[in-house]
Amino acid sequence: MNNVIIETLAPIFTIEDSVFKILLVRKKTEPYKGYWILPGGIVNDDKTINECISENVLEQAGIDNLNFEQSYVFSDLDRVPDKRVIAVSLISIVDEFKIKSHQVSTNYEVAWFPIDQLPKIGYDHSNVIDVAISQLKIKLNQSKTLQQIFPSDFTLPEIQKIYEQVSAKELDRRNFRKKFLKLDLIEETGYKAQSVTGRPAKLYRFKQDIENVILF
Repeated sequence: MNNVIIETLAPIFTIEDSVFKILLVRKKTEPYKGYWILPGGIVNDDKTINECISENVLEQAGIDNLNFEQSYVFSDLDRVPDKRVIAVSLISIVDEFKIKSHQVSTNYEVAWFPIDQLPKIGYDHSNVIDVAISQLKIKLNQSKTLQQIFPSDFTLPEIQKIYEQVSAKELDRRNFRKKFLKLDLIEETGYKAQSVTGRPAKLYRFKQDIENVILF
């Protein structure tokens, strides 16, 4: 029996201009040359899974000090041509400010794609992404996760838009606003967001030391 190879894959999500996005790397070599894949790499004998994924993400995407949470194990026999490769997927959610202030350039071609507008994906990474998004739906229903995604001021329409992207369904604006405010997790900042069209929306922030509760 051939040796089994363990690799790590990192679905990394962020919100940019109220759009939920995932980080992808363009493949340089065959197979799937020119396709986009998740950052990741082979697990070395002298490294833990978290150490390997952190090093690979820094090398390929130029981002460090991310918090990863194990997502799923993918072990289909035909995942990689002519090799037996088992993948461990680890999710990370990073806020837009950290990306803009800490991401550095690398020798890899990387880009952030809206989760509903993905390019051609190599290997079984589309399946890995689908599983990660499914788990993201569950995580987004927790107040601590939403606070992590929105560490600074936000509007309620921005949060609603994120929910609609991840759930792939349209939500009633009034009902969403009423339910969200009733949770008593946020407070008004006293400011309003600038708007080119329409009435400026109120800006909110999460209260300090909120409990991790189920939102809806």
